[in-house]
Amino acid sequence: MSAGGKTYSFAASDLILANTSPESFTFENSAEFSALEIHIPTRLLDQMNMATPSGLAVRSVGVQDPVLRTARQLFSSLLVASRASFKTTPADALVGYGLAMTVVGYAFAQDKEHATRWTEDTAEGLNAAKQALLARFDHAPTINQLAALSGMSLTRFKELFRERFGCAPFALYQAHRMERACQLLQDHNVTETAMELGYSNVSHFSAAFQRQYGCSPGQWQRLMRLKSKP
Repeated sequence: MSAGGKTYSFAASDLILANTSPESFTFENSAEFSALEIHIPTRLLDQMNMATPSGLAVRSVGVQDPVLRTARQLFSSLLVASRASFKTTPADALVGYGLAMTVVGYAFAQDKEHATRWTEDTAEGLNAAKQALLARFDHAPTINQLAALSGMSLTRFKELFRERFGCAPFALYQAHRMERACQLLQDHNVTETAMELGYSNVSHFSAAFQRQYGCSPGQWQRLMRLKSKP
């Protein structure tokens, strides 16, 4: 994001709170990244007796973080709305506003959970383990292999990995694996996608996809086709 003559870079699942008024800003996404933007007027914050944010605040959101679940619900709601040419009912509109304001509320909430003072070696070890974990989606390294790669004991690795990334290693792996599935489903059928991701049983892949997105891979494909139609 570029604003105020400065450029900022963010990672996937970052929650960003920024005051962009009255200046303009630009936000650039890669082909594999989607951003959900919620704009609120400062007068609304004044009515709620909330201080207007100064500068820019960023916090990483874990896979199991409630803000990410809320954002996904809002994104799904927007997809349905676009499919219906935004002819939503008043009740649906209220649900959308409620979800949007919940995300905003999480952005303003202070993260009071305990924080670890990361040493450079600890951070590098965890990042190396994450990189190895997400290097391929047809075969995941074992938790023992990841702990060894990070240079930590198994217990410490699992504790610090969850603290740094917001979830256990396998949960992170599955979340990114299903995101990769969405990309593959644009050009492949369900069986081909399952095989590409290392599933020997298509039903196991479909169940994992359903748990992640609340719909089957086939339903996702049909929704994307409808969205792409002029």
